[in-house]
Amino acid sequence: MAVLDVVVLVGLQAAGVGQPDLTELLKAIGPRGVATAAAPVIVLLLTSLLPSEFKAMLVYWRLRDVLPSHRAFSVHAPRDSRINLEALRRNVGDFPEAPRDQSSRWYQLYTKVGNNVPIVGAHRHFLLFRDMAAMSVVLLVVVPAALWFVDKPLALPAAILFAVQYVLAAIAARHNGIRMVTNVLALHSTKKVG
Repeated sequence: MAVLDVVVLVGLQAAGVGQPDLTELLKAIGPRGVATAAAPVIVLLLTSLLPSEFKAMLVYWRLRDVLPSHRAFSVHAPRDSRINLEALRRNVGDFPEAPRDQSSRWYQLYTKVGNNVPIVGAHRHFLLFRDMAAMSVVLLVVVPAALWFVDKPLALPAAILFAVQYVLAAIAARHNGIRMVTNVLALHSTKKVG
């Protein structure tokens, strides 16, 4: 939105009129200015239309049992050296085996400690990078396609840029999602909560 506001204000200034008509404003801004201003808004809107489950698929590269909480007890807890598995079992009971059951049980544990600073931080970073990955996928499709018609030589570099950005954002989101899951389990392995 800030980019759009700046472009409109620059256009108004360039037009030199307090209230220019729309054609004069569009001439002053130019087609590239309009596209530059509109693109972030369009991409944000398109990204917001993607369901959370689909965004998680983009991050974890899985079609089923996407979230790290689906493997909280079977994969992530044993890999984290901070988690004493026996203490965790004493504090939370037997570990579920089915992915859906693991996620449900993990979420119950999360609701008891979700306001803890390391959990909040990991969750915030997970959501930020997850949405950045989703936005990068949208940009990977939209921008090179648009550039193909406007400036063909830029289409391939743009595609490479957004592909790299997507992979890096997905990896960052993945690490933070797993860290959020293990932070919850680590807290419950040190003491019985609730």
